[in-house]
Amino acid sequence: MTLYQEYTLPDGKIKIRKVVKGRYIQEEMKLLYTSERDILSIQLLDKNFLQKPK
Repeated sequence: MTLYQEYTLPDGKIKIRKVVKGRYIQEEMKLLYTSERDILSIQLLDKNFLQKPK
């Protein structure tokens, strides 16, 4: 199962990162070049579930 985190920023941009086991939120923020206070929402997505035909 492949999991992704979707980050929504205040300007409406959406950034998606693959979840890496053992990585802390602070490390994610460095990779996204942003800070925790700049994130409006975070969603955890299952890529396999999203790709299933309906």
